[in-house]
Amino acid sequence: MAAASATDGVAATALRSVIQRIEHAAERCGRRSDQVRLVAVSKTKPVSLVKQVYDAGQRCFGENYVKELIEKAPQLPDDIEWHFIGNLQSNKVKPLLTGVPNLAMVETVDDEKIANQLDRVAGNIGRKPLKVFIQVNTSGEESKSGVEPDGCLELVKHVTSNCPNLEFCGLMTIGMPDYTSTPENFKTLARCRSEVCEALGISEDQCDLSMGMSGDFELAVEMGSTNVRVGSTIFGAREYPTKQSN
Repeated sequence: MAAASATDGVAATALRSVIQRIEHAAERCGRRSDQVRLVAVSKTKPVSLVKQVYDAGQRCFGENYVKELIEKAPQLPDDIEWHFIGNLQSNKVKPLLTGVPNLAMVETVDDEKIANQLDRVAGNIGRKPLKVFIQVNTSGEESKSGVEPDGCLELVKHVTSNCPNLEFCGLMTIGMPDYTSTPENFKTLARCRSEVCEALGISEDQCDLSMGMSGDFELAVEMGSTNVRVGSTIFGAREYPTKQSN
């Protein structure tokens, strides 16, 4: 128990450090820190460790694997706002939405098929509209999911016009592993937002930008991110064995 407590204490301390770094990054670019949502990425981490970060004040958590999230969610407080941030297959939509009533957001809508399936299931189970981000492949890497930047607006229009059970909330991207390249990725996402907002007739503060992870979240905040996804910096790099299947 002593060893577990020490690990848990480290995670809580790391959470506070990340929050402070977000605050400082926001200050550097003249923004308020409350304009940035921190998503603590808890994939592969045990429920006990997630609970300690929750007890330290964190309420928004991100998971990559449907099966893992379905197993974790019932073991944790129901006021957690879960974000699904992994690649989502159509046949996993119903288990995800029915298994996680407090699912707050799917950040990885990258084509009309998955949007339609999310809309259909959300309507069938009678839940409130599901918040979604459109994932954009800003790096051009074949290994990355996401709609191409020039197809972003079309997909956003599909969601806003044809998916009444989805609430379009913004755009998401995963930067390149080489963080010297991420500024261009982030600039591309910002340009996509400008195009989307102009076409929809909404202000840019009505369209979130989910960009920035453990290695580049401060840069992302300085470049306008309103949603950062931080995992290893909070929980540590160690991966705990879990049964994973998307």
